[in-house]
Amino acid sequence: MKDRPAILPLGEWPPKRPVLLTVPHAGRFYPEDLLEKLRCEPEKLIIFEDRFADLLVDNAVSAGFSALVACSPRALIDLNRHHLEIDPMMIDPPLPLDSVILTPRSRNGLGLFPNYLAGFGGLYHHLLPYQEARHRIENYHAPWHGHIADILGNIKSRYGSAILLDIHSMPPLIPDEKGESADIVIGTAYGHSASSEITAVIAEIVEKHGLKPAFNKPYAGGYTVDRHGKPSSSRHALQIEIDRALYLDEDLYHPSASLPAIRQLVHDIAEGVAQYIELSR
Repeated sequence: MKDRPAILPLGEWPPKRPVLLTVPHAGRFYPEDLLEKLRCEPEKLIIFEDRFADLLVDNAVSAGFSALVACSPRALIDLNRHHLEIDPMMIDPPLPLDSVILTPRSRNGLGLFPNYLAGFGGLYHHLLPYQEARHRIENYHAPWHGHIADILGNIKSRYGSAILLDIHSMPPLIPDEKGESADIVIGTAYGHSASSEITAVIAEIVEKHGLKPAFNKPYAGGYTVDRHGKPSSSRHALQIEIDRALYLDEDLYHPSASLPAIRQLVHDIAEGVAQYIELSR
């Protein structure tokens, strides 16, 4: 992206705590060469954003934690997808079926390269050239996950364990039959990407903030926790989904007066799991 780094590192480097925070979906600056390829107005792309989720790590960063923020918008490339999770028919020339990973998400236009908007239809004027797709993978997806892997390796070598907190935001959930809904969803790939002890630490912190946690439903975590979470090797990765209504205004567009409280929540989660690792050494 012109004049903008693909990845913005924040905080202490090398990390001084056993926790790395990442924010993959908050990019909101759309390059002109992307907008020229799309049929819709830029305003419609907000639906793909974890709106202002990058602001949620500020307190943690100020307290000495390390964070990576992706500056590329999700409409350009979804960093929480496998690099082969592609609709083969949106690429020119079409990709062989045995060269991609077909999933319900990629079939429905929500794969590595989002190409469908509900209520609008296809996003692109034309098929995405193969070289353009390759460029996006090599310049955004590969460096993002390469940096995460390297940093977690560095943290583990220094502390014996490493924790990745992948910060996301979600639309308000539909209340259940009791009229209740979760405020925070903790995704651990159904227990495969993080230990139950670390998950419990986070849930307790969420509850101390007067909020309701849920586990893996409706968000179990995407490619990031699948790739980087290996509890058997003392690497834990958790996807933290935060209700946007907790820190945005009624239109879910601008930050609200409640933003500081959620910044503090994210800090307390990072601090809580860091202390758990440090006391367990």
